[in-house]
Amino acid sequence: MAPSLLSTPSRTLAPAPAPAGLRGRAPAQVHLPRGCPAPRRSRALRVRASVAIEKETPESEPPPTFLREDGRGAGSGSVRERFEAMIRRVQGEVCAALEEADGSGARFVEDVWSRPGGGGGISRVLEDGRVFEKAGVNVSVVYGVMPPDAYRAAKGEAGKNGAAEAQKAGPVPFFAAGISSVSAFPGALT
Repeated sequence: MAPSLLSTPSRTLAPAPAPAGLRGRAPAQVHLPRGCPAPRRSRALRVRASVAIEKETPESEPPPTFLREDGRGAGSGSVRERFEAMIRRVQGEVCAALEEADGSGARFVEDVWSRPGGGGGISRVLEDGRVFEKAGVNVSVVYGVMPPDAYRAAKGEAGKNGAAEAQKAGPVPFFAAGISSVSAFPGALT
C-alpha cells in the first residue's frame, strides 16, 4: 500500500438514541410490499471500509480551480470547469444566506484541502449562531484513477459479464464533484 493511503479499520457503531419525545414508545408500524422480507433488527451496525482512502492535505487558501491545467480542466471551458465554478458560487451564496438568516454576526470558517490523487475541496462551518448551533456547506472536486480493486468493488465481485469483467485489469479514470450542506439547531447536538 502506498504511504499516502490510509486503511480504515472496521468499527461497530451503536444505534443513536431515540429523540426525547419518542423514548418509551413503540416503533411506528412499517408496511412492506408483499414479498419483501422484513428488515432484521440490530442493536449495532457493522461498518467496514473496503477501499483505501487517500489522505487529504490542508491548504492555506483556495486555488482558482481544483482541476488540472493540462487542457482537460482549467481554462478549457469544459463541463467540469463550468460545474466547479457553479458549485463554488452556490457555496458562497448559501453561506451568505445562512449568515443573514442566523442574524448573530457569526461567520463561516473555511478550510481548504487537496487530494494527492487529484482535486480537493472547501469546507465551511458556522458555529454557535443564534439560529444555527452548527452549519456546514462543503464543496468537493476530485478526480484520478480508481484502483482495480475499487473498480471491482463498485461493479460487484463478478460484474455483469461474469468472471471476464471481474478480471478487468486496467485502472479506471474517475471525476466527481458536488456540494453538500447540513445544519443543526440549538439543542440538536446534545
